[in-house]
Amino acid sequence: MKKNELIKQKFKKTNLVESIAKYQIYYQIALGILVKDSCFDKDEMALKLQELQLDIDIENILNIIVKLINTFYEEKEFEEIFEDNIKLNAFLHSLKDFMTKNSDLTEKTFEVYQQKIMNDEFFDIRMQLHFQEELEERKAYWENLITPKIAMDLEESALKMI
Repeated sequence: MKKNELIKQKFKKTNLVESIAKYQIYYQIALGILVKDSCFDKDEMALKLQELQLDIDIENILNIIVKLINTFYEEKEFEEIFEDNIKLNAFLHSLKDFMTKNSDLTEKTFEVYQQKIMNDEFFDIRMQLHFQEELEERKAYWENLITPKIAMDLEESALKMI
């Protein structure tokens, strides 16, 4: 498929909502695991999450979508590659943000988690179940925020980037 056709497809409102929702869930799942692994009890975890105040950056997600299209548009398994890379980028983004805001962690800890993510050893069955439970609710949230006009404007902007 051509790049501009993929941009038009991935920036349709429904596809955009789905990609953003998935990215956000992956990001938050990874963040939850990182906090859980670095804290001793639930109270400390809640405080740490509140203290960090980390969340996704929509502009970052949109740039990742365009970058993935630019890089993999000729691949036969584009959809699978796209989905895998949305997850991978969200996990790595969460890890980087967590590392940046949490001075307690060492570079070695970062490398261990990065390796797990890159080797597809991070996302386990519990995370998959949590992801599935959250997806429809998260899509509904983004569905209310992204209007058809916003999706069209984002598509136009993405087309200019390629």
